[in-house]
Amino acid sequence: MWTKPEEILVANAFWVTERTNLYFILQTRRGHGTAKNNLASLIVGTFDNVLDSKPPPYRILHQTPNSEVYYLVAVSVSQKEICGDWEWLEKNMMSTLANFDDEDQITDFVRCKIESLVAHSQPSATADDTETEAFKTASQKFQRLFGMPPEEKLVNYYSCGYWKGNFPRQGWLYLSVTHMCFYSYWLGKEFKILTRWTDVCSLEQTNSFVFPDSIKVSTRETSYHFSMFMHKAETFKLMSQLANLAMRQLIDQEGFQEDRDLISKLSKNVPKKPSYLKRDFDARAHSEAFRSFFRLPVDEKLDGTLEKVEIWDPSKKKSVAGTMYLSNNYVCFQSKVPMLINVIIPLRDVIVIENAASHSPAERAILFTTKYKSSFLFMQVDDRDFLVNKLSELLSKTSTCRRLTESCGDSTSLSSSSNSFVLLESPPEEVKLSRLQSEQVLTQPLMEMFPMPIHGDLQERELSKSKKWEQLFLDYGRGISMYRTYETAELVVRGIPDKYRSEIWLIYSGAANDLATHPGYYASLVEQSVTRRSQANDEIERDLHRSLPEHQAFHEDIGLDALRRVLCSYATRNPHIGYCQAMNMLASVFLLYCNEEEAFWLLVAVCERLLPDYYNRRVIGAQVDQRVLFELLNLHMPKLHGHLQKLGLIGMICLSWFLTLYLSCLSYDCAVFIMDCFFYDGVKVAFSIALTMLDANEEALLKCKDEGEAMQLLNEYLSGIFLVQSDIIDGDDMKDLSRTPSPQLMMTISAGTPVGPKSRMETCHKKSVSITTLIYESYRKFGTQITTERIDRMRLRHRVKVVQSLEDAVLRNALRSIQKPILFSDEELNDLFWLVRGDHLWQVACGFYHNGGGQTGEDHSQGALRIDLDQFRSTFMAFSPWGSNGNPRMHDLADRIFKLFDATGNGFLTFNDLVHIIALTGKAEAIKRLRFLFILHLPPLLDTNLETPTTHPQDSSAEMATDASEFFASVETLRSNIETFELSDDSTSRPSSQLSLSKENLLATYRDACLSESSSVPLPPMDQPHFIAMWRSFYDIFIEHKYEQDAYHSIVSVGTLLISLGDVGKNHKNCPSPLQSGSSSTSRNSMSPMSRESSPPIDVENARKGVDRPKSLALRIPAADQHSVADKDEVGDEWHITFEQFLASILTQPVLDEYFNVKIDLKNLIEKHKDKRLLRQTSLSSSPE
Repeated sequence: MWTKPEEILVANAFWVTERTNLYFILQTRRGHGTAKNNLASLIVGTFDNVLDSKPPPYRILHQTPNSEVYYLVAVSVSQKEICGDWEWLEKNMMSTLANFDDEDQITDFVRCKIESLVAHSQPSATADDTETEAFKTASQKFQRLFGMPPEEKLVNYYSCGYWKGNFPRQGWLYLSVTHMCFYSYWLGKEFKILTRWTDVCSLEQTNSFVFPDSIKVSTRETSYHFSMFMHKAETFKLMSQLANLAMRQLIDQEGFQEDRDLISKLSKNVPKKPSYLKRDFDARAHSEAFRSFFRLPVDEKLDGTLEKVEIWDPSKKKSVAGTMYLSNNYVCFQSKVPMLINVIIPLRDVIVIENAASHSPAERAILFTTKYKSSFLFMQVDDRDFLVNKLSELLSKTSTCRRLTESCGDSTSLSSSSNSFVLLESPPEEVKLSRLQSEQVLTQPLMEMFPMPIHGDLQERELSKSKKWEQLFLDYGRGISMYRTYETAELVVRGIPDKYRSEIWLIYSGAANDLATHPGYYASLVEQSVTRRSQANDEIERDLHRSLPEHQAFHEDIGLDALRRVLCSYATRNPHIGYCQAMNMLASVFLLYCNEEEAFWLLVAVCERLLPDYYNRRVIGAQVDQRVLFELLNLHMPKLHGHLQKLGLIGMICLSWFLTLYLSCLSYDCAVFIMDCFFYDGVKVAFSIALTMLDANEEALLKCKDEGEAMQLLNEYLSGIFLVQSDIIDGDDMKDLSRTPSPQLMMTISAGTPVGPKSRMETCHKKSVSITTLIYESYRKFGTQITTERIDRMRLRHRVKVVQSLEDAVLRNALRSIQKPILFSDEELNDLFWLVRGDHLWQVACGFYHNGGGQTGEDHSQGALRIDLDQFRSTFMAFSPWGSNGNPRMHDLADRIFKLFDATGNGFLTFNDLVHIIALTGKAEAIKRLRFLFILHLPPLLDTNLETPTTHPQDSSAEMATDASEFFASVETLRSNIETFELSDDSTSRPSSQLSLSKENLLATYRDACLSESSSVPLPPMDQPHFIAMWRSFYDIFIEHKYEQDAYHSIVSVGTLLISLGDVGKNHKNCPSPLQSGSSSTSRNSMSPMSRESSPPIDVENARKGVDRPKSLALRIPAADQHSVADKDEVGDEWHITFEQFLASILTQPVLDEYFNVKIDLKNLIEKHKDKRLLRQTSLSSSPE
């Protein structure tokens, strides 16, 4: 393969010259083609692996006689190809080069000729060519080394050393979306590590004497130490992102989707990264930080940034330096000095963007004008023309969307963020009740409808705060685009006036953006949710009356109805959360200060952006933040941390504080001061407040001797928090202006425990601290030390630990749920669980898994135990002896097993089901296995289209199902009087009212029969078409078995015998009960007089196509066409065999008896598949030709 000429200074290092002429040299890589233990091969291989420089083993160099510089002109991995290139050079180039007199001209001619050959042989780059050639080569090497399918995408790879013992092995760390891999080649020895990110339990940077400056990755089984990185910070950041993505998959059961919009994004001065996925992950991290800081919707993507931009401060009449951020719908600005000035400009409000050269003396200025007559001037903008074009492009898209929204009106409303939310359409007009509910939506806060008595001093304080806020609006504007300055933060800390609280909450939470971009969305939700019955709605009804009982509004229907509509609407919007306790308290306070639609969007902002993962069944986000809090407590107050840990309070306090934003332990008019700061500064406020309260009580808590005393101490402190009469923080004559006393402290929230405020009507006996003082102290002590960025980093670390601890709990619950008897050891069950869990998570990551929707409020946290049909097929083929031969026809049998054990009919099996299925097919006694196989071929599990002598195909299965239903309906009668059982042959005279068992009940009876320990479980007889299908399965099971030929002889012998036994019923219309021949001796005695030549035969090969076996082994079945029409009408449906006859016949054959008594070694099977790591790698990655 020709390559663009590049200069080579040392030609003979690690290379051997094979051929040479005046101008060209053909070389082979030293050690190539020789034994692997050859010293040259070992040294060169190690050198290439360490430097990741392994080139193709053959190359051609160009050199003139008097030059010391070589030029690489061709490379190849095959000797045939490189010899072809060599012959082409000798044939086409040598004669031409002989005509040149100057060596420089010869070199120039050779380089130009080779470059032209390269240009003609290689296709031109396209827009989809987003990765470098070196990375593509590394990606192919990664897939080859670790056997990864095409779906497994490499994100990036780094050179590092792995500490094996006390010696580091230099190699390469490959980071893919779902796996962390390491490969090292050192002096002929390969070493590999392959670990799923979902198996990682801890990820941290360490710097010890044994492992200096390293990254430690821990799993449940072992720990790995990697060091000697060239880019350690970048590597650890990417590893943290991938581990966090894996934890998100464990929580949400959602796969990873590439952002292909990055390819077409208009950008400038953006360096091309070697990996497109690496660029994608970097863009996601930047977008997440951008959305978090500016409180933007979850689907907003950062498009680009401009450094060293200045904005004009209209209040102080000066410019402020900072960074401009661009997204699809917003232009934002952050000052270089924190909290000096921040601005958010929604493009939906912008009407003009223009160069401001004629409007201002500032250089390179851009002027934004909004429809609210406000303007924003940005100066010192590099590449101003490019930015204006970019903004024009974004503005045109925003204008199009705005026109579409206005034209659609309220007819259709789209969910705002992830694909897990609901797309809502206008409800039909006939839904009168829901229409009535939507018309009753509150358009004003409940506080205005149910005013609370206000103390005179409190009223004066409210007027004073209102004047200051009004002056702030005059200086810095109002609404989403207001200038957010240090003065704003000071006013927020002192408390927002009641009349402005709704507006400020909406602005700083980002809910105002959702409200503006989704007109009519809430009304559509109300219409569809209130009359809908669901588990979430039932839970909401139980919690309505305990949401905020101290306020009069929630003793009246108008307040309760509004709260119901908000909570039910959110449960409809986000069914993965549905409803979680503590949401009712937040929504009730929102309704006091906001109208109903505003309260809904505030709830959305809290649940989906400000406190992510808090409000699900396992409150994962709250557990993560609880660990973060106690790590901070250990850093700032180590003595108190150790004492609380000794008392056992680490896991008890503060969970309810964070879930309810302190509403569960403070009066609501004190807690709203904390909520003011929370909406402005984010979750760090909750941490600062908690640490401040613990710091204030540190000495007293250290004296507590038990947890009860400590809880009582915190309870008294929280009950004494009150309002003050003025803006003076400290004073001796502080007067409590709280309109409601504080509640007792709710210390813990456990699963299934209602979350609500305790009685707030109790009298407060002792004042502890004013709420404004508490907030001020929290900012003074921890405001600069606890930042959002620091909390996010700590969350990443603790989320891995929390999620993995919950996964361990899922494992323990899964093992406890397995019904006895358990035929496998705990170690085998553990290994099987994690293997199946890993396969499931790989499906999720690659987008192959679909959870089937789910109802509102359904918990998908145990997605690993929800085994779908595709995964069950692969697991069945891997671990069951019936599928171990890889015969694809066994998928039909697997499908019937899945149908039998899918008790709920939702298309999923549990881990308990899987364990019992593997035990029934590979570990149970022979009688249970044969009974299981027999049941799998009874209706309604098997719907056969084979034509019977007396029935049509479309009637056979239904009639047999009816027979089976009647059989099981009379089991109790059979057990008491077994001699009276008689098989009816007149299905047409059977009325439908006699069907006492439904199809579901019949399948449940079959399941009980399979799992029963009794050896004499009665089963209905099997007719001829179902018997033929069962015998097909017998042939399929033994394909490629080591005793295949002997097994086929036995199958033919037993099959012919059973065919003869089935003909017995044709000679006796009133046949005795099949259970009367229960003993094997009786069965064998009844078999002896039967002759194989009793009726004209047909070859069963005509009925089972595609099964390869010796032609001499032909099972003979009586031909249907040998019977007269009268015979068909009278006795055709009487052909049958019983399970006892089937069992006794099988046990007469040693080969079959031995096969069904062999027990599998599950641990050995699991070990074989652990190296593959992906059970369905081949089937999912390959496509049919």
